[in-house]
Amino acid sequence: MTNSQFSNIIDSIRSDSLSVLLQRNGNYAKGSDDALHNFKAGADIDGSTPAQAAWGYMTKHMVALRDKIKRNDFSDLDDLHEKCIDIINYTAIIFAIGVEENAKYCKKGIACDAGQAPEFAMSPRFFAEDNE
Repeated sequence: MTNSQFSNIIDSIRSDSLSVLLQRNGNYAKGSDDALHNFKAGADIDGSTPAQAAWGYMTKHMVALRDKIKRNDFSDLDDLHEKCIDIINYTAIIFAIGVEENAKYCKKGIACDAGQAPEFAMSPRFFAEDNE
């Protein structure tokens, strides 16, 4: 595989995963302004945290991917693509949950985590609405 082919594959899966994430999130969060509503509701049902709920949902896809890898069976690229996209998206959702959880402990301009300023988590790129 050439570097150009590799780059095209990575660009494609990243674009596809973002498209799927935004489409599904729009469907899942209907009737709520909270993009993480389904994970919070799932956590309530399970008696877990939203991150644990997302991890549980992702595990199904990880098991299926692991089985493909163990069998060295990449004959169905559409299925492989779907599993990889779902894992990428659940990882992004877990990150979003982590950023939201971190914001509970770190307020803008207030030090947290052993005196470290929360520059990363409270970055305007995550909370642009707060800066408007």
